[in-house]
Amino acid sequence: MEKHIHIPHALFTNEQLLFNVMDQLFDIVFLMKVEEGPRFRYERVSPSSLHLASLTEKDIGKYIEDIYDHHVANHLNEQYTKAWKTKSLVTFRDRMNVEGVRFAESTLIPVLNENGEVTHIVACTREITDILQKEEQLEEALQLIDSLFTHSQEAFILFDLFGRIIRINKEVEHLFGLQKKELVGKTLSEVIPAYKENIEQTLARLSEGKPLHAIRLTLKTKNNDNIYVSVNASPLLDKNGNIIAGFASLLNITDLIQTQKQLKQSEKLHRHIVEAFPDAIIICTDDKITYANSVALHMFKTATLDDLKNKPIQQWINTVQQPTITAINGEMIPVHIDVLPFPYEPKRTELMLMKPIEPIAASQKDETYIERNEFVEKLTDLLFAHEGVAILLIDVYQFKFINSFLGYENGNELLKQIGIRLHETIDTKVMWTRINGDQFIIALSYEKQDEVGQLAHTIKETLQEPYTIGNQSIRIGVHIGISYAFDAQLCAETLINNAEKALYFAKMEGTNIIKPYEPHMSNVFTRKIQLENALSSAVENEELFLLYQPKVNFHACSFSVEALVRWKHPQFGFVSPAEFIPMAEETNAIYDIGKWVLRQACRDLTFLRQSVAGCMKIAINLSAKQFSDEHLVEDIQHILQEERCDASCFIFEITETTIIKNPEHVVKTLEQLKQLGFSIAVDDFGVSYSSLEYLNRFPIDEVKIDRSFIQNIINNEKSKEIVTAIISLAHNLQLTVTAEGVETKQQAQFLIEKQCEQLQGFYFSRPVSLEQLPNTIVSLQQMVNTLKSPM
Repeated sequence: MEKHIHIPHALFTNEQLLFNVMDQLFDIVFLMKVEEGPRFRYERVSPSSLHLASLTEKDIGKYIEDIYDHHVANHLNEQYTKAWKTKSLVTFRDRMNVEGVRFAESTLIPVLNENGEVTHIVACTREITDILQKEEQLEEALQLIDSLFTHSQEAFILFDLFGRIIRINKEVEHLFGLQKKELVGKTLSEVIPAYKENIEQTLARLSEGKPLHAIRLTLKTKNNDNIYVSVNASPLLDKNGNIIAGFASLLNITDLIQTQKQLKQSEKLHRHIVEAFPDAIIICTDDKITYANSVALHMFKTATLDDLKNKPIQQWINTVQQPTITAINGEMIPVHIDVLPFPYEPKRTELMLMKPIEPIAASQKDETYIERNEFVEKLTDLLFAHEGVAILLIDVYQFKFINSFLGYENGNELLKQIGIRLHETIDTKVMWTRINGDQFIIALSYEKQDEVGQLAHTIKETLQEPYTIGNQSIRIGVHIGISYAFDAQLCAETLINNAEKALYFAKMEGTNIIKPYEPHMSNVFTRKIQLENALSSAVENEELFLLYQPKVNFHACSFSVEALVRWKHPQFGFVSPAEFIPMAEETNAIYDIGKWVLRQACRDLTFLRQSVAGCMKIAINLSAKQFSDEHLVEDIQHILQEERCDASCFIFEITETTIIKNPEHVVKTLEQLKQLGFSIAVDDFGVSYSSLEYLNRFPIDEVKIDRSFIQNIINNEKSKEIVTAIISLAHNLQLTVTAEGVETKQQAQFLIEKQCEQLQGFYFSRPVSLEQLPNTIVSLQQMVNTLKSPM
């Protein structure tokens, strides 16, 4: 390689400086004197690098041919002669004259005098063994990629972060029925315009380093034929870890989809035959019911297979003397039974045909629900027919407690009314049913993803309207988990399972929460097990701490605080109380945590008395689980005595659920706590089964209006009316009212005007540490002066 670059003789006058600079930049620097011939004599060599050129100090002053053998000398003289003749830079690569296989790259720079004659040549040499190895590895990688693109049976597309196609293989041409020149240079959106919105979302995910797996697309070929492909897309990184492009593999699954459709059609035909059969059919595997057709369900007086599935057949059939079955409602029905055994994997399976000896009168049902198997079947059909498919899984908050408190008949009436509202709210094309007792599931196809969120919000608002059950008006809370087909890999069960995971997270975040599925939720149960194991030792390992959120009393111009327990796990970091408190209740760790909270609050109270003027009360939450501890009151007394604290400085907050679960026991415990001097508040009032009876019957001092009502009081007239009614009712019963979740000045001013005594929420302060609390109270005193109280 030649370049017209040389070092002027004038620059070469400071030879020592030049040589030192080059010596720092290269592994070896030679200064060669050009003499007649031309011949090239070593004048200077980097002292520390002589061994790299197989030279010694005695070789300085010698000519090249005096040092190296004939072959090496001729090669070097040829390169130096080229630089001398051309008066230009010459670069060449060579094997180094040292032990082992090592390579170097040398650059020869001619030095010219005033007459333009080359008097010296500077040779700068650096070792490039590692570089050559990397170049070879890169070449191998490129060959591997070329081989992959050439010989793979999958279609490969390489594209930049704007979606412009850089490279494709032959399989892509076959898949789309287009030539390479018709695809390369175009954007993915131009090639697949029907998926423009999805492609933009995919590019955004890839730019964040997030891959996508098994996304199913329906494409149109050049001949207007439908083909189904499964797509995996991954980001490509440069050596610094920066995302520079995207890589997609497309697998043609048309044959698979068509086969699955045929199998589904066949299965559907057989199922319809069984469903249309005039006699009751039950299938049992290992003496447990696995299937019952609609006639059998009607015979057993149930609308869903869940009431029978996986239960022993002997539980329902009596074959002594005259065979009879026992329906869900206890009715005994004489039947004729034929049993047909048939092989099914390794298990013993029987098909039972049942016919009532006396015909059962048909009854018109007000509500009918398809069972889960049929729902999954129809959902699978929906997945094959549409690209955009979503599931909404709706859970009725604390239904078991409501059911117990109202009675099972009223509980069923509530579920029936929920079903009616869903039927009236959603489109007739949307599929829905009730599963798992108190859960409803909705499947729908959509054009835009926003449609799913809008439907979820509409359903939430509709189901929260009051119900009239047993001459009483009640409200319920709901949680909604949402999952989308693009996360489910064409599997209906996975789609439902993802909705269940999203629902789990919705429950952790509070009441009336809508939560879409996210991929990280798949690890939720692994995380749950790890956290449950760690929670048992959280108190002992000192991983818990308290934060305090102020409550502002505008009537008394005073302040109190609510103690909020927090957990910092050494591995997972800060764990939400909405996540670990239910775990603590399930594992009974709540007993130790509850004692620790009270003890720590007692100790913090000493600090507060010294730092804040006036007697500041601390509110502490008691869970329903703690009330099942027969030593609860005794343990509380023991802690107060040890820490030398007065019960009058504390408020115990309980939820409506706690009251509903075991009212007789709870009222007795609350009376004991009241005798000790504690105040009692009902937390989250209005979100569960709100009964006027217990406000009068239980020894309660305060009600806290749930934040879900406060959020909408400015723009929602119904929320205004509900909040106003709760305040008025509480005052008539001589109860203090606290509004939690106050986040704006407008909300605060409205509540003050309605004579709500205490306000709590982010507008005043987020939960703060004990050390921050005194300064926070000072700031709040200044804020309170700006809000005028009419009381």
